[in-house]
Amino acid sequence: MRFLTRVIFPMLLLSQLAMAQQETRTIFLVRNAETASAAPDAALSPAGEKRAGCLATMLKEAGVKQIYVTDARPTQQTAAPLAAALKLTPKVIAAKDPNTLIRDLLYSGGGNILVVGHNDTLPFVLARIKAGSVPPIGVSEYDRMFVTTIIEGGATQASTLRYCEGGPAAAGAATPAPSSRSGKKGAAPKKKP
Repeated sequence: MRFLTRVIFPMLLLSQLAMAQQETRTIFLVRNAETASAAPDAALSPAGEKRAGCLATMLKEAGVKQIYVTDARPTQQTAAPLAAALKLTPKVIAAKDPNTLIRDLLYSGGGNILVVGHNDTLPFVLARIKAGSVPPIGVSEYDRMFVTTIIEGGATQASTLRYCEGGPAAAGAATPAPSSRSGKKGAAPKKKP
């Protein structure tokens, strides 16, 4: 009996702890990057390609082991740079079938996950995995990332981050006028020799 309490019980406890840690994973959810047109299956625009590259740089060391995309080309192109960098094949799920995605997010193990979805489906997915409700994502809003952690089949409250510059808002940002040291209006700054 002592053998059971001194050796077997601690081993069982440690194995349960290890299994619980394996089930804990972080999920990063973004919508597809900017597209060249409003067509549902349009290719990414140059700004969208820049955002997809930035996303790959941002998440390449985040422990992502699975990538989910929809059957729409923009989501696949948004995930492509990270998938290539990590040598992963994204799992394609029909945009009209968010329940399969929700099931996989809650019950599949195996590391952190990137989900690239759509502005109208991500709030629904977050609500269904019980990561809280989020404000609707605007049609021209591409920089919102949601982060949640799945623990034992349930999600923590999603955090919202802004990631990667690009798109019309960044391109149209005002640049400050050059300052003038001479105090004269419109004078160009003097260059130091």
